[in-house]
Amino acid sequence: MKNTYKLLLLPLAAMLWSCNDNVIDNLTGIYDENMQRYNFAIAKTGETEKLKKGLKQLNIEFDNSNGATFSLGVVSREWVLQPGVYKPAQSAAGEAAANEFYGYVTNGTETYGAITEGDLEVNMVGTDYDISGIFTGNDGRRYVLNYRGPIEFVIGIDDPEPSGYTVTMKAEPVVIMDYTTWQQTVIPGVNKYTLAISDPNGNDAAFFEAINKDNMTMQELVGTYTIAGSPMEPWLIDNGWLVPEYGMAGGAFVVSSTGEKQYITQGKINIESVEGITGETLYSFSGENLSFITTSGNDGSFSFNIRFSSFLKKSGTELKDLSFQSAVLGREVKYSVVLPESFDGTKTFPVLYMLHGASGGNNDWLDSGNIASHTGSVETEMIIVSPQASFEGFDSFYIDGFRDGGMNYETFFVTEFMPAIEAMYKGNGKRGVSGLSMGGFGALYYGLKYADMFSGIYACSPGIGIEGTPNIFDMIWTPGASDIAVEIGTEDFLYEVNKAFYETMQYSPLLSGFTYIERAGAHDWPFWSACSPKIIKFFDERF
Repeated sequence: MKNTYKLLLLPLAAMLWSCNDNVIDNLTGIYDENMQRYNFAIAKTGETEKLKKGLKQLNIEFDNSNGATFSLGVVSREWVLQPGVYKPAQSAAGEAAANEFYGYVTNGTETYGAITEGDLEVNMVGTDYDISGIFTGNDGRRYVLNYRGPIEFVIGIDDPEPSGYTVTMKAEPVVIMDYTTWQQTVIPGVNKYTLAISDPNGNDAAFFEAINKDNMTMQELVGTYTIAGSPMEPWLIDNGWLVPEYGMAGGAFVVSSTGEKQYITQGKINIESVEGITGETLYSFSGENLSFITTSGNDGSFSFNIRFSSFLKKSGTELKDLSFQSAVLGREVKYSVVLPESFDGTKTFPVLYMLHGASGGNNDWLDSGNIASHTGSVETEMIIVSPQASFEGFDSFYIDGFRDGGMNYETFFVTEFMPAIEAMYKGNGKRGVSGLSMGGFGALYYGLKYADMFSGIYACSPGIGIEGTPNIFDMIWTPGASDIAVEIGTEDFLYEVNKAFYETMQYSPLLSGFTYIERAGAHDWPFWSACSPKIIKFFDERF
């Protein structure tokens, strides 16, 4: 792709000087009396062209009083011509490397062949350019070119390229709750667009719930939004809020340089888009003088600018609320699947099992976790499967006989569900297990107990130490388990037990494969959705 930026044509008066027939200023080489010599007095900057990532072509035309012109295109990494020696380009236009040039001379009546030999020497004398060279064209002509004087370049916008930040979008209806009847009413004509922005390491960077018209694309959401409480109209973003006595927080936030979430209570958020150098659309988010509060009690104002984020579209096919008739459980179990783009019923893939939390469901990781949006950013295609594990108010905790509930979920999962799923969807024998809260415990439990079955374990806010569950601390002393990652928020009610797990793991034979991530966050979906890209990357590396 080549983007052209129009630059101002600047006719510039240049210093004139005399050129002796026997002396060539500032040049080296063999003097030839048959050479044609041109001293140019005026320089005009033309269009600067973007050739490819990081390269531009600076176009300049030099004129003299006799009607001769020297057309020059210099390939540069900068917007301003830099001192140095430039070589004639040997490739077609638009494919040259930095510090190469294209050029030809017109003597007023005839256009000479393109320059194929000779160095273009660029020097600075104060603020003036001193440009010279002895050249040969592809028609065999030889000539000397000189220019001394100012050239003024206009600084353009550098190549927009992905910054490593990513943004995902989830659309859902806007509803209001009547707390006297507990009935929800859908507001017609508008949607809530949840925008979750992650930094290059996959950590959450910002979170906005923008209200706008129905069925809008990410590109159509570009514009300026006002922070407001309980928004129900287009061009508003739900404000940040805290309930300190219950340790609850939500709404719009931006993560500070220290890792603290700054919940935005007032101000405006700008969403902008630009076409990147390779043709993709990149999104920038910014705000000035935004009022904020934090869970630690800080408040004040701040500004932010997150530039050139890549938009992650959902990859593959989502199949929700499929039904599995379990003989072990004697009931129907719902599950959801994300199939890769290239799934055709014959190819095989690794399988990642995503386990939901207590009181959750099989669609949670697809809807709230937006997990499918991150599969297109990795090399390994994988099948993602999320089974139901909570039934009519009872949470199985992914084990047999939890709290005497009469449910052998572990037996169902290991001996019945996994074999059937991998036969149906063509698993290749590699599998991973991940989950949040109750599902985080389930991921640790399955991955440690059935170490030979899983390539890795990623547990988000795992529910360790819950009464009636096996003691995970007792399971980390046998070598052979897969790589383990645990991610926990510092405001999570499970933080202390997870910190204790981390400290105990320092003495485990499994320590070399253990990763512990501790960051600001609570026991909520803003924290877990920021885990999604890291989960996919983790298993991409192990599959």
